[in-house]
Amino acid sequence: MKLKGRTILVICLLVFGGYAVYDFFHEKKMEEKRSMDARLMTVNFEQVDWVQVEKADQKITLKRSVDGWNMEEPFKDQADNTAVDDFVKGAFPERIIETAAEGENINWAVYGLDKPAGKVTFKTTAGTQNVFEISEKRNFEDNVFARRDGENKVLVVNSIWQNRVNKGVMDFRERRFLRHKIASVDEVRLKNQMGTFEIRRVEGQWVAPTQKNLKLDQNKVREFLTSIADAKASEIVEAKLPALKNLFVMDLTMADKKWKAEVGQAQDLGIYAKVSEPAQQLKMEPGALDRFIKATLADLREVSEPKQPKKSEAEESQAMMAEQKEK
Repeated sequence: MKLKGRTILVICLLVFGGYAVYDFFHEKKMEEKRSMDARLMTVNFEQVDWVQVEKADQKITLKRSVDGWNMEEPFKDQADNTAVDDFVKGAFPERIIETAAEGENINWAVYGLDKPAGKVTFKTTAGTQNVFEISEKRNFEDNVFARRDGENKVLVVNSIWQNRVNKGVMDFRERRFLRHKIASVDEVRLKNQMGTFEIRRVEGQWVAPTQKNLKLDQNKVREFLTSIADAKASEIVEAKLPALKNLFVMDLTMADKKWKAEVGQAQDLGIYAKVSEPAQQLKMEPGALDRFIKATLADLREVSEPKQPKKSEAEESQAMMAEQKEK
C-alpha cells in the first residue's frame, strides 16, 4: 500500500510539474507574441538605406551609400550622417501604445488621419518598407494618432512622431564648416587681425616652418584642428551675403586638394563664411569660429615647466637635518 501511495504521489508531482513547465513556456510564448504585436517598426533596422519625410509641399529624401547618407530631395547634397542615423535609430525602439480603432468603417477625420500632418517612410535593401502617416491630433494623454502601411487601424504612438514629420532640410543637411576629414590636413595657414602664421605636419609632428626653433604642443595643435572639424553652420545661405567685416582667412592643404575659408562678421554680429570644396556660403553657429579670430602661433607653443633653482650645500645640509629630526 505504501508503494502504491508513493507511486500515485510521484505521478501527481510529474503531472503538476509538467503543467507548470507548460504554463511557463506558454506564458513566455504569449509574452513574446504581445511584444512582437506591439512593435511599431516591422522592417529590419540594419537594412534601412532610404528615408523620406513628407509634409505639405516639402519632401526630404535621404539615401545611404557606402560613404554615408546623401540628400536626394529637394536637392542633391551630403547629409549629416549622425543626424540621419539618430533619426532612424530613434524610431526603432518605439512601441504601439494602443489601438484606438480598427476595421473598415473607421472615420479617419475623427483622428486627423484623413489629412495627416505628414508622412515618414523607411525602406530597406531587402525591398521592405514601413510608411507612417502622422496626425496633428493627440489623445487626452498627449499621445499621437498614426496609421501604418495603409492598415485599417488607428494606432496611438509617442508624440515625438510629430517632431519627426516637422523636420526640415537643415535638420538633415551636412552643415560642417569643413566637410573633409581633418586627419587628411597637412598644412594650416591662418591670417587674422593678429597676423599670419602657418603650421605643417612633418613626419607625424606639427611644426612651424617659419620658426623652426619653436616647439609646438602637439595636444594643443590637435585641439585646434578638432575645433575646425567640429565647427558647424546654422544655415547654408543661397542668397547674397550681407556686407561683412573681415575676421580671418584660413587655408588648408591636403594630399590631393586645397581648401579655403573667408570669414567675416555682419552688422547684426552674425558670423558668415565663404568656403571652397564645395563652394558654399555659411551662416555659422554662435561661437563656432571664435577661437580663430585672434589665434596666434603662441597659442600652440609648448610651455616648459620652470626649472627649480639649485639648492646650495648649506641648504641641502639643513634639509637633511630637518628630515632626520622628523624621523
